[in-house]
Amino acid sequence: MASLEIDWTKDGRQSAYIHLPSSVNTSAWQSIRIPVYLLKNGAGPVTLLLGGNHGDEYEGQVALSKLAHHLKPEEIRGTIVIIPSLNLPAVMSGQRLSPIDDRNLNREFPGDAKGSVTQRLAHFVSTQLVPRCDNVIDLHSGGRTLNFVPCTFIHAQGNEAENQRFIDAALAFGAPLTVIIREPHADVMLDDVVEKSGKLMLSSELGGSACISVETMTLTYDGILSTLQHLNQIQTVNGRNVVKQPTQRLVTVPDAGYIHADDTGLYEPVVPLGTDLQAGDIIGYIHHTDRNDKAPSPVKAPKDGLLFCVAGQGLVRRDDTIVVIAVDHQ
Repeated sequence: MASLEIDWTKDGRQSAYIHLPSSVNTSAWQSIRIPVYLLKNGAGPVTLLLGGNHGDEYEGQVALSKLAHHLKPEEIRGTIVIIPSLNLPAVMSGQRLSPIDDRNLNREFPGDAKGSVTQRLAHFVSTQLVPRCDNVIDLHSGGRTLNFVPCTFIHAQGNEAENQRFIDAALAFGAPLTVIIREPHADVMLDDVVEKSGKLMLSSELGGSACISVETMTLTYDGILSTLQHLNQIQTVNGRNVVKQPTQRLVTVPDAGYIHADDTGLYEPVVPLGTDLQAGDIIGYIHHTDRNDKAPSPVKAPKDGLLFCVAGQGLVRRDDTIVVIAVDHQ
């Protein structure tokens, strides 16, 4: 069973570890120690900030590490819990999935207290962290295999008032896009646990290709601060006012918006991310580098919309998602 020794009632700054027991060939009694930071200043909202759900997604991890070491308890209201690198085994190996059990943390919720390492971590988050919080912000990016127009992600909610509450928080982040989506695997994601608990859930896709740029880092860090301001938890950081980000474009992804590779090859993009497309526009080509009898295959837009996501690396394999088209939310 995972554990965390921290005093949730104590004002000030605390740092501790989630202790996650693991037994592997190279370490019989291993205990994975995942850093956690808690800042508390009186009564108020409780917000959980997570990075590193997938190990090769770095923007959220770096931004939360920076926040954990710069934010002061006296600058906040309520409680902020920061876990920069939640799936630590995956983070330390630079992989999307945990190298210990080859499981995808964000497809294991609500988890299993007696399952594998990843399943037990999901169970700990579901039962010990989410119930204590009012808001959960889980920062993702495209990792090694995808590259996104930086955006916040929310799932469509069951009623209009709840939907608007999620939209307002997402827009406060200030990313170029806010995406309303209903994913086919949503019932095994952290989002589902949080939303079923009646809490606010906000996710993101903040770039990708397993790289960090100055632009995405600035957006991620400032976006966290803007969202915490929207949640009435901070006003100033290190003596400076938080800059409120402007509202941005609100989109959704239709079922027909996903393009998958029909062959393995090298993907060549020919239009930049963020381009508005018309149906039939050529977005890129797949080069069949193992064949001399087949010319590069064009990849065409299936419908009008915004080029929202592309393959994050040159090599793509059959059935990989290589393009995602978004449309304006109605």
